[in-house]
Amino acid sequence: MTEISPETGTDLDYITAVGPSEGTLPPRASTPVTTADRVDLNGTWQFRLSRSAVEAERRELAPDSGDWKDIQVPGHWQLQGFGDPWYTNADYPFPVDPPRVPATNPTGDYRNEFIWDKPVEGRRWVMRFEGIESIGRIRLNGVLLGITRGSRLEQDFDVTDHLVPGANLLEVRVHQWSAQSYLEDQDMWWLPGIFRGVSLLERPDGEIGDLFVRADYDADTGAGTLHVETTAPAWISCPELGVTGRLTGETIDLASVDPWTAETPRLYTVTVVRAEETRTLRAGFRRVEVRDGNLLVNGRAVQLRGVNHHEFHPERGRAVTPADLEANIRTMKQHNVNALRTSHYPPSAHLLDLCDEYGLWVLDECDIETHGFLHQDEEHGEWTAPWKSNPSADVSWKPAYLDRMRRMVERDKNHPSIIIWSLGNEAGNGENFAAMAAYARRRDGTRPIHYIDDVACEYVDIFGQMYTEFARLDEIGRRVDRIDPTATADTAQDIARRKLPYIITEFGHAMGNGPGGLLDYRELFEKYDRCQGGFIWEWRDQGLARPLPDGRIEYTYGGDFGEPVHDDTFSIDGLVFPDGSPSPGLLEFKAVFAPIRITVATAGDTVHIRNLRDFAALDDVEFRWTVAFDGVEEASGVLDVPALPAGESATVLIPETPQREGECVVTVTAVTRAASRWAGAGHEIAFGQAAGQRLNPAPATVPSPGLTPVDATRTASITLGPARFDAESGALTALGGLAFTTPPRLDLWRAPTSNDLQVGQDTSAARRWLKANLHALDHTTLSVERAGDQIRVLTRVAPLARSFGVHVDALWSLTEDPEEVRLQLTATPFGAWPYTWPRIGLRFAVPAAYDSVTWYGYGPGERYPDTRSATRLGLWSSSVTDLQTPYVVPQENGARGGLRHLSTTGGVLRLEVAAESEFGFTARPWTSEELTAARHHWELVPGPETVFTLDIAHDGIGSAACGPLPLPADRLFPRATQLRARLRTVRS
Repeated sequence: MTEISPETGTDLDYITAVGPSEGTLPPRASTPVTTADRVDLNGTWQFRLSRSAVEAERRELAPDSGDWKDIQVPGHWQLQGFGDPWYTNADYPFPVDPPRVPATNPTGDYRNEFIWDKPVEGRRWVMRFEGIESIGRIRLNGVLLGITRGSRLEQDFDVTDHLVPGANLLEVRVHQWSAQSYLEDQDMWWLPGIFRGVSLLERPDGEIGDLFVRADYDADTGAGTLHVETTAPAWISCPELGVTGRLTGETIDLASVDPWTAETPRLYTVTVVRAEETRTLRAGFRRVEVRDGNLLVNGRAVQLRGVNHHEFHPERGRAVTPADLEANIRTMKQHNVNALRTSHYPPSAHLLDLCDEYGLWVLDECDIETHGFLHQDEEHGEWTAPWKSNPSADVSWKPAYLDRMRRMVERDKNHPSIIIWSLGNEAGNGENFAAMAAYARRRDGTRPIHYIDDVACEYVDIFGQMYTEFARLDEIGRRVDRIDPTATADTAQDIARRKLPYIITEFGHAMGNGPGGLLDYRELFEKYDRCQGGFIWEWRDQGLARPLPDGRIEYTYGGDFGEPVHDDTFSIDGLVFPDGSPSPGLLEFKAVFAPIRITVATAGDTVHIRNLRDFAALDDVEFRWTVAFDGVEEASGVLDVPALPAGESATVLIPETPQREGECVVTVTAVTRAASRWAGAGHEIAFGQAAGQRLNPAPATVPSPGLTPVDATRTASITLGPARFDAESGALTALGGLAFTTPPRLDLWRAPTSNDLQVGQDTSAARRWLKANLHALDHTTLSVERAGDQIRVLTRVAPLARSFGVHVDALWSLTEDPEEVRLQLTATPFGAWPYTWPRIGLRFAVPAAYDSVTWYGYGPGERYPDTRSATRLGLWSSSVTDLQTPYVVPQENGARGGLRHLSTTGGVLRLEVAAESEFGFTARPWTSEELTAARHHWELVPGPETVFTLDIAHDGIGSAACGPLPLPADRLFPRATQLRARLRTVRS
């Protein structure tokens, strides 16, 4: 048991103490199923909030004021009506003056009166707190038990001698800020309170004590060894393995075992028995090692297709339930996620149980991050002396660092899903981390160690950084990287580091519309054996729910609660939205990192199937094929594919299909044969598709030599078949019976994405676009000419106050169809353009009644230059409302690409657009300007128009909010472009 310092409880020094917890029992493995009793203390407690620790002390000494209110435990007080949340990414929300914290330190007093009627003789009782932020002072029946430190770590107190029959009073004082807050700057909402469970655990005299299971596996022979350590000798049994009546402490050799992997999460039930207690746990046999420059599990190099997982719920914050966590795991498995990093702290032990059962590789991370020290240098200014006064290099903090590491390792050591220990995140370097690594190796040498800020890899086993540029990743993959990128010669440390595997701890920043470039990352992961994948930042948008007056729910981010210092929208960077629904980014992840590669031959007669799994064969997968012409399915079936072992591939014939007019598209999907815990039968894992040659591509239209200028002073409008144009501007104002509320004209603007804005980065595409005034374009008609069957309009489109622009040549022609016109639009930039364009396209609007669309092209979801893997060619229909992606922070969204045909209906008339060149479309109930101005999705209100843009091209998405820009091939640098299309209206 850790001792309680004499000062604790007599003054407030414990708040700024830098040491570990006080009064707690030594940590032990998370409690498996046991015959020992457990009493749940969760539920409705009494609560009182004080503005400071001093005020809380003063109120405690005064007569009871009767101002106690109900609160739910587990939970955060700020999410139950007591104060407001505060979000920061890296900065501390208080002055950086360790170990001191502000005098205005919100302090919550909890009390819970419970009835005790359990026996005490012959056993001891332990009170467990699974999570208190920031620290908790614990009293039972007026007796001080101790202080919790380490917000996301279990703390146990022996309460045997302090329980009394009948009513017992538990009092917990929680301070929002403490010295420990300097170690918990972890890119999330600061949410104090008792946010994980509280319970009483029976420990019988002669109990088993701590329990450590080592289940090793030899991939060469298939044999395993089982070694179980307990505090007191006990008997082991595992009938599945033929193990009965064996003593703990022995190494049991097993001739054959089924190994545990993330693809085949085989668990064996092991029972450990003493006369006083029986425990049951699930053991998984596997071996993790770093060898020959790779991270190996069971002798094979694994590829981590992972996500960073914060525990978060939009209404309960980090007070997540087992059901919340299981829903997350199921969604991950359904979208081909195979790995999870517990950013940036040990999670609920229940999450790790689920990872064992469902099958996920886990990087378990210690509860340490001191990010706010990165730019502190009062003498010389910011950025010049990083990490000044950082606790990581201060020996006085070493006991706290070691305590956090010890508690994580001891609690989580029996989980087969955990294959890597992480010392923490973004906390600089220092001897305290070296000491943590040494402890982990002594206690558990079966898992390699990771930490991003040990750049020289002096005490870690894996080289891992975040947001690596593509060129740098290529260099690392070729094993020619240097610790100092500016160096011209190798050092011994360079050479040593190159022998380690590389894992990107964070990449593909999933903030808003994105992340882009996942396919580029995958290609590098597959090209170089050293690059073994990584973890997307992050799993879920951390948007707190707040009801609006009209009953709708808004999701909030930094600054929405009046925080004077915050990191704005950086909490909104997940692959799933706050409510847990998948974003387009998660669908892109699923497609890019699918464990099965399906490549349909261009001719559509064969398909190449490659098993990219690390261990499992494809005997659980069925392959289905369809053939469609212009989006209409004509034939389908099931392919006869062998049960390919991991890493193997085969080419399979697709049955001969009927021939029809139109574009032939062959699609092959891989689906689950049977239902599992995480998906039903028929769940799609991967797909591949090939489209035949589009028939009869239209030739370019040539301007008639007989074109003559239109005299706008004599006529207000001119007609061309079913089309009517404004004579002065040349704008198309009506087609058939449809009047355009906004005539078509060239558009270069898009509402900046979070990645365009690049908040906090040195450069910003959005700032450059705004500086170029691309949001303020002048459209000046230079000439309007016509001949019998053509109208030609030349326009200069240029930003205000700038000397560069675009010449637009719009040639309108009649076709064989009397209800139709053809448009050939050529856009040619002039002048010295300084940067990329956001987009280039033709924008127009029709009445809001045109609120549904059908299109033949890529769908059903959005598609951009570097986020295109999840969409497929087909015939799709949607309301305009459902075309919008409801990003918490409004931004460019909803583009569909590869358009062949588009129609929109507004009642009597239907507008149809047939593509004769490569372009896509967006359709919105608001304008790009309204989308740009809105700060929350709920602020967007449908207007009187449906706004369409026929998108010739878009700038790439990338992940520059916290990562690299799109690659040059995906950038929209100013260039001559063309759009060719036929437009007509018909009666619905």
